[in-house]
Amino acid sequence: MTLCVDTPEQIRAGMSKHGAKAIMLADSDLRVTRALGLENTAPQIKLPGLVGLPIPTTILVDANHVVRWIDQASDYQVRSAPERVRAALAGVLGVPEPLTASPRGTRADPR
Repeated sequence: MTLCVDTPEQIRAGMSKHGAKAIMLADSDLRVTRALGLENTAPQIKLPGLVGLPIPTTILVDANHVVRWIDQASDYQVRSAPERVRAALAGVLGVPEPLTASPRGTRADPR
């Protein structure tokens, strides 16, 4: 599941354009982002037309709702690399790592 500042219409358009399959929730007023303490307050991150941006964060939560792994980026355009997430999943599940984790993350599609 992802939270983003896009409107529901922008989310639908982006999902079909990029073939995204995740559940994406609109949080254009940052109400949920702020409630979770995930707003990026860096002064250089103020984009025209947006009230703010969330900190790119990947959270792995187990079946008991316990946070088992969290990864945050300081650059709003960087997301956790898939290999890094797979390595965290493998560690939490206690299975061999499927792939070697990459150093940091991947760049988001700039708007």
